[in-house]
Amino acid sequence: MSHRFPTHAVAGLAALAGLSLFPMAAQAGPFLTDKPFDITVGAGVGTSYNAATDTITGGTVSAAFGAGNLSDLKNQITDAGLAQINASYTPTGGAVIRAGYRGLPIVLSTVNNSTAVTLDIQSIGLSQTFSAQSTRDANTTDLFEYLKSSGASILNDLQKKLAEVSPIDPIAGNPSSLQSRIVTDDFDRGFTQFASNVKSDPTSEQSSGNLVGAGVTLGNVSVGGLSTTSTSIPLSYTLRNDLDPRKQLTFYAPINISDSAGARSAGINFGVSYRFPVNDEWALMPSAGYGIAGSADLGAAAAMTALSLTSQYTIQLEKFDLAIGNMVGAYQTSKVSAGDYSIDPKINNTVFRNGVLASFPTLVSGRKMAFEVSFILTNYTGSALYSNRYQEVGVALGTNKGANSARSYFRAGATYLTGENGITGARLNLGYWF
Repeated sequence: MSHRFPTHAVAGLAALAGLSLFPMAAQAGPFLTDKPFDITVGAGVGTSYNAATDTITGGTVSAAFGAGNLSDLKNQITDAGLAQINASYTPTGGAVIRAGYRGLPIVLSTVNNSTAVTLDIQSIGLSQTFSAQSTRDANTTDLFEYLKSSGASILNDLQKKLAEVSPIDPIAGNPSSLQSRIVTDDFDRGFTQFASNVKSDPTSEQSSGNLVGAGVTLGNVSVGGLSTTSTSIPLSYTLRNDLDPRKQLTFYAPINISDSAGARSAGINFGVSYRFPVNDEWALMPSAGYGIAGSADLGAAAAMTALSLTSQYTIQLEKFDLAIGNMVGAYQTSKVSAGDYSIDPKINNTVFRNGVLASFPTLVSGRKMAFEVSFILTNYTGSALYSNRYQEVGVALGTNKGANSARSYFRAGATYLTGENGITGARLNLGYWF
């Protein structure tokens, strides 16, 4: 008999919520269960794995067994744990074990009347057999020790591949990742948060002092039956020029936490940007930043440097303002220490983010406000990613942003997002500057 996985399946190592058993047909997309990682066991004479079709053939094949985190997955790959998944498995019989590493297939195979265990990760060109011990459990232990002792090389190769094939990678390739959050933050600071400010007349305004910014953004992104929820707390401090408050130097440090079916990730990015007018309609904002993110549950860690330039051009029409935003940025991973390793998967992308925003003046309870509608396109070039393109439609309501000298203002909004490879998501955000 045969057991077929989705042809684009890529499997994973960890999440935070235990273990569960599901039939293969329960999920679509890259995940075989509702957990980030999974195990499928084929056992019996003639059992084999076809990498081209991601298919186990021959023998008896189990349903996919979901694992919540890296530790759970590792602990399940024992003779007793594999027999729990497939009763036909024996410590000396032929078997194929397909482990899902956040969407990336990792295959362990054994032959009849042998304790040897062979590891294959075809996507990164790794194949190694472990046979020095007298039991499969002991050889499997050697396998895990090999992965640890091989240093950062295998970890870097895995991390780079996971950014390409996993929609829940915490480093890059999806809207909840470190890279995507930095890209979004850079564009928001230079465009969506201040789309009307460039039209202010510097001769009629004087700065009312510097600004502290704080807020919260709640997000949810879904793909392949698995959702990632995220919470971001953007913190900033802006210095406004006394003579022309349109000139603004901002220091920022957004804090981010995300959860993929119980597997938690955390990150922070910080940096500086300078916003200045070219003329009454046009402003530019260069930014430089550094971010770091990691997850023990997902088995990932990386740092990233960021350089970007955002342009904002505002056209004042009779009944509303129309703003055009364009950004180009370079985002590249850099070395970060994790235990005994210095990890850098060498992910390097040039990102183009472009949008239009219409701002309509309105009154709410007698107070001057602005209602905004926006459409934004984002394109990633360079290193291969799970999703290279996003489209976002947003609405927002806030106090009139045309006054750069305002002592305080707020903005609340919602965004709907779609992306390559079936990604959908939504964000709610609230920001206050005072």
